[in-house]
Amino acid sequence: MYILNIGNELLFGKTINTNAAFIAEKLYETGIEVEKTIVIPDLPDIIFHTITDAFKETDWIITTGGLGPTKDDMTKNAVAKYFGTNLSIDNITLQYLIKMFAERGWELDEVNRKQAEIPAGATVLLNKNGTAPGFWMEKKGKTLIALQGVPFEMQEILTESVIPLLKIKYKEIHSVAHKNILTSGIGESMLAQLIEKWENELPKELTLAYLPSPGQVLLRLTARSESEEAAKKIIDNQLPALLELINSYLVSTEGETSVEVVSRLLIKSNKRLAVAESCTGGYISHLITSQPGSSQYFEGGIVSYSNQVKRDILNVREANLKKFGAVSEMVVTDMAINAMSLFETEYSIATSGIAGPGGETEDKPVGLVWIAVASPTKVVAQKFLFGKNGGREVIIKRAAMAALNMLRVELLKNAQ
Repeated sequence: MYILNIGNELLFGKTINTNAAFIAEKLYETGIEVEKTIVIPDLPDIIFHTITDAFKETDWIITTGGLGPTKDDMTKNAVAKYFGTNLSIDNITLQYLIKMFAERGWELDEVNRKQAEIPAGATVLLNKNGTAPGFWMEKKGKTLIALQGVPFEMQEILTESVIPLLKIKYKEIHSVAHKNILTSGIGESMLAQLIEKWENELPKELTLAYLPSPGQVLLRLTARSESEEAAKKIIDNQLPALLELINSYLVSTEGETSVEVVSRLLIKSNKRLAVAESCTGGYISHLITSQPGSSQYFEGGIVSYSNQVKRDILNVREANLKKFGAVSEMVVTDMAINAMSLFETEYSIATSGIAGPGGETEDKPVGLVWIAVASPTKVVAQKFLFGKNGGREVIIKRAAMAALNMLRVELLKNAQ
């Protein structure tokens, strides 16, 4: 499956190509892999030649953009030319447009009437959120699905019309199954070494992809077979051995994020959480409150960026600040214990570190972060050296993921 995004605005850097990401994600959830994404301008010759070249490599193309009524909307003409047909008025679409314009007190003019034109022989994909319809074109084993460039219009048609059709037509030819395994606390290269023997012995029908992000590595297993059920069985046969190898770093096999796992565990245990953040600057609180239902367990947090706030609000001991410094085991331990007491929760997270680029000393480099997790029975503190690569943003994200992983581990221990 190829995605072809059409629009000058995408090439000028004025518009972010969110359509490609949305389509790829929805196709992946359906079990369909995107092999290539192409971005081209609104030029008829380039659109035609790109479609022609792409169909030499694939049988399926989804396009976005170029379906509107203005002169720079050239997709329909290029598609009609490729399939050797003409544009013709679709009466159902025309009546829909007439009714839509009448409801707004307008009369359908000739420019907008052209929006009812689609390549002869195509199946209309009615646009409930706009005026320009999409369409589905098939000929001699080649299928092109033309969708709108406006994201909210494209998204509705893709999810409500295209995906159901693809589940039937595409999967008659291609049967693919996926499995996502999320790990934390181990880097990509170390993880690859850990499972190298297992990976080398995988059957040819099963492939493994490493998808690293700050503080986490997602392993994606993809199996291909004569049916979806057979593909799933290939994965199921290999999964137990993998999970045994990575058990110490395993976060989820169910497509959950780290914060979703923590959220689920807190709700299940009926426990509450507070946070005291310094170097992460509220990022952990943001991740937690982005989850539906977080009000069931999240009491609140403090961004204690200065020593004064650490001392005056979180009651961090002055002696610890002076002797060990803000970025230390003793200080984050104080922060975690006192945050838990202040918010009257069963769990708390505390972070303190040097996100850079300045602020480092000889014994406390940029990337040093101390994290503490307090639970009903103990406080666990851990030192991390995340390095300078990626700058502040990556250090903050790594620290947040590490903190959530530490909390997850403690929640699992206390659930036993």
